Amino acid sequence: MDFFVINLDRSPERLADIRADMAAEGIDLIRIAGVDGKTIPEDERPLLDLPAFLRRHGKRPVPGEYGCYLSHLQAIEAIAAGGAEMGVVFEDDVRPRPGMAAVLRALAERDDWDVVRFAHHRRPWRRRLRALPEGRRLSAALFGPTGSAAAYMVRRSAAAKLARALRPMSLPFDVALERGWANEVRTLDVWPDLVAFAARSKTSQIEVGGRYGARKLKPWRRLPTLLFRTSELVRRVTYALGAGRRR
Repeated sequence: MDFFVINLDRSPERLADIRADMAAEGIDLIRIAGVDGKTIPEDERPLLDLPAFLRRHGKRPVPGEYGCYLSHLQAIEAIAAGGAEMGVVFEDDVRPRPGMAAVLRALAERDDWDVVRFAHHRRPWRRRLRALPEGRRLSAALFGPTGSAAAYMVRRSAAAKLARALRPMSLPFDVALERGWANEVRTLDVWPDLVAFAARSKTSQIEVGGRYGARKLKPWRRLPTLLFRTSELVRRVTYALGAGRRR
């Protein structure tokens, strides 16, 4: 199992913090140089399908979202090209919670997943699939998006397929990652979370708050977004109810 951390060149203090935290758990991190989306002009973003993004998400993308998307794709491609059977990806503002190593070992013992997410901003109803150490469970979310791509694991045999499915960019990365029904990889979740957000995570490197809210399209232009989200809900529930029977 390889462990990766996404880190911008301008954030050495975040890298130092997470390296120290993970070293205490016996984890040696491989750094993925994060892409700073603010340095990429809008007309030089070939990965972004802007019409699809506006239609599906109902907001104009912020520069940091594009950089985040590219950075995570690099991490997934590194897993696909690596020699380990699976890879864990962390953003640099998380820290491990007690018992994380035992849960990772338990997940690795069975081939019943391709992607497992370890961090969430929302706690929806979920279908519990199997017990894990430390009172955690492998689950499938019945509602969403649940938010966050701050920590997740990808099986190498599925990584290349996942990287292809995530192109082009038509949603923020955290939303796109959990769409197992569209990506055609077995995507599940661990609850409670395996990581916590460090104090530095309160300082976003993407863009939040009022500036982000101002990027919403006018209400009538968000009607396609409503239709998309309704169809996603149906697909998500169907997917969650079928989880555990896929190979």
